Amino acid sequence: MHVTCIPLDSVSSFRRIIFLETVAGVPGMVAAMTRHLRSLRDMQRDYGWIHTLLEEAENERMHLMTMLELKNPTIMFKGSVVLFQGLYVSAFWLAYLVSPRFCHRFVGYLEEEAVKTYTHCLE
Repeated sequence: MHVTCIPLDSVSSFRRIIFLETVAGVPGMVAAMTRHLRSLRDMQRDYGWIHTLLEEAENERMHLMTMLELKNPTIMFKGSVVLFQGLYVSAFWLAYLVSPRFCHRFVGYLEEEAVKTYTHCLE
């Protein structure tokens, strides 16, 4: 798939990247929470998956913190993030309950596309 990067000014680029990073931490957190609750219900060990997923969510949060050092979003922007995260958390949680395998593959695909997009935008 060819990635085309629309020429954006620096404000639009930062806005887009910050928004993507606020959403990127959701899958790891939702998956970790779901696996944690399942582990408690089943009264069985998880063998490190919860920790791994939480590390991924933390890694995405640190990407966001790095971008926030460069640009501070407005109140409207923060409000849209809260709204979208609420919708995305609910949708991803339901999808994770139905098919964790699909969700992990979907996140892998999104990560690959993010790498391509950021690489192209930096060139």
